[in-house]
Amino acid sequence: MLALLWSCNDDDMPLGAPVISYPDAAETAHFGDSLAFTVKAEDPEVALSTLKAQLFYGDDMVEETVIRTKISGQEYTGKIYLPYFANVPDGTATLRMVLQNVNFTTTVQEYPVKITHPDFPYLTLRTEDGEEYRMDKIDTETYGVTRKFDQQLKAYIIGPKVGEFGNDIIFGYENSEVTVNAENPIPFSSARGGQFTISLNTRTFEASPFSTLKLNGKELVAITETTSSVDLTLDKGSLIVPEGFSNFGEWWIDPDWFTRNDDGSLTFQAMPGNYRIIADQKLQYFRVETLLNGAPAELQDDGSGAVWVIGEGVGKPSISVNQVGWTTEKALCMAPVSDKVYRMTLVGGKTIATGSINFKFYGNMGWNYEFLHDRITSTSSDILIGDGKTHDDGNLYLADGVKLKENVIYEFTVDCTAGKGKAVLSVKEAGEQEFEEKPIMLNGVKMNTSDNALYSLTTDLKQGASLEFSSLSDLDSYYLDPDYFSYNADNDVVTFRPVDGHYRVVLDKLNATLSAQRFDGDSPATLGTNGHGAIYILGWGAGTPNLDYQFGWEPNNAYAMAEISPCVYTFTGVAGPEKGSVTGQRLRTDYLGIKFFFQIGWGGEFSGTNQLTVASGSKSLLNVINTGDVNLASGAQLTEGATYRITIDLSAGVSAGVISIEKL
Repeated sequence: MLALLWSCNDDDMPLGAPVISYPDAAETAHFGDSLAFTVKAEDPEVALSTLKAQLFYGDDMVEETVIRTKISGQEYTGKIYLPYFANVPDGTATLRMVLQNVNFTTTVQEYPVKITHPDFPYLTLRTEDGEEYRMDKIDTETYGVTRKFDQQLKAYIIGPKVGEFGNDIIFGYENSEVTVNAENPIPFSSARGGQFTISLNTRTFEASPFSTLKLNGKELVAITETTSSVDLTLDKGSLIVPEGFSNFGEWWIDPDWFTRNDDGSLTFQAMPGNYRIIADQKLQYFRVETLLNGAPAELQDDGSGAVWVIGEGVGKPSISVNQVGWTTEKALCMAPVSDKVYRMTLVGGKTIATGSINFKFYGNMGWNYEFLHDRITSTSSDILIGDGKTHDDGNLYLADGVKLKENVIYEFTVDCTAGKGKAVLSVKEAGEQEFEEKPIMLNGVKMNTSDNALYSLTTDLKQGASLEFSSLSDLDSYYLDPDYFSYNADNDVVTFRPVDGHYRVVLDKLNATLSAQRFDGDSPATLGTNGHGAIYILGWGAGTPNLDYQFGWEPNNAYAMAEISPCVYTFTGVAGPEKGSVTGQRLRTDYLGIKFFFQIGWGGEFSGTNQLTVASGSKSLLNVINTGDVNLASGAQLTEGATYRITIDLSAGVSAGVISIEKL
């Protein structure tokens, strides 16, 4: 009887009739929006339970929001997220409202919402370190930023809020693809470090660059913006397969370490061992170091290990772009070709100077063990070793009257089989290397080059003259020294700015720069007593084409100021940071410690009786101390991104020079 009574009462219970009222239903929105809604929910007979807002893309429910509805007749407010997926076209989604009471009776209402992609005014690239860079639209729905980045860079890309319901859209990385709201940053990487473009298409989520560099499947680790390395155990004849390298067919291959195969792979030529291969994307070549216990190897007492080369007149892939000099970090490791025997192959005029050399051998990548004349002998009558009397001890030099031959291959072999202190140097010619020149003409005259990377021509030029380069279609992408040249992109004309004179014009295809220097015959000009000629800058806080190449105190790095009008010299640059500067940023914002010389190297300079005087209008920014050093004034800073011009005016004489700086 109780069961029957309960059943009858249950049948008599009302089912209810939920009612949805949504008069202000949104008709349009953007992908990535949080669509706000206000819905009145009521049921006059039965208590309400839940209100569900469900979003459908086609037949698929992609999002749902559930709200508890306790009071009938009340308005309920909520938001539902409109997911932002790659490659989803603009279209009409369905917002479904489902109101349910406690008896599970439901009412369903559907509302069409036209959804489009947000048209961002810009995007922001935000690195893991918090640095931000604006990305502007470079194509339909594609945004990009071009500047100097690390070769490998992890960053998020953020789109600002667009429209009434907009959110910041954060593009990250998940499951090897770009995704909105992913936790991980996007791992950008460039096959060539330095200045490149990071881009993102906001419809397809196609991003670039993703260029992972690998050798034999092992990923290289970035060292600097333009170099990366990998340690490998190799045998003579080992095959090396490069992956991800830009324009690898144009890379210079060091014959001491590799031969290039027709399929693009390399064959290793040195003895079995552990090696560090350093890929230099800027110079486009592989530098190799012999390793011992995971570090650059040192020469052992028995003659095993490694032999290193430091000094002048030698460099790879060419002396014109990468002379070793006396910088230990640039030391060249000789290839071990047999037990305790080391070889370095050089080409006259390209990787070794033909008229003068001054380098020596070391037992490590530093100064700890020099091959002095009592530790090494030469079997060559042309290339001798200094005894510390007429030539520096241990330094190689050419015998009197000897000049190496252009394009001839020279094999330098150091034999240490008799032990560390009894090395023998032999040098032999190994034929001629064919050089296929790719000529560039300046005003109809062929420029000189030994490597198709660095071109030069020494010629007479007049102020205001036009310079025309043949076989150079991308001059608009070059950095032209602003004190020597102006460029009209409309007609692709370069105009020479300094006074009439004899100049060497240098076109650097590798770094995409155009520069010049005043010459006197075949030698760099000096400053004459009449105030004409050239003034040279050395020191820190200034460099060219950016601050990664500060002049420092190495005489060979001295920069020749342009005589822009009689006895008036200028140096113009954008102010930038010491690290991570971009092309054109030639002056540090926070520091300046430079000096001006009458020639390349030590000798005449602006100090003492030739002390420069700071112009009255520049004293808030510049200061000259008694030694002639020019610094920023106390507390002064340059504005990053602003262009400044330093001028030295010798109109009143060399001993009455005036220096000034102006913000252009």
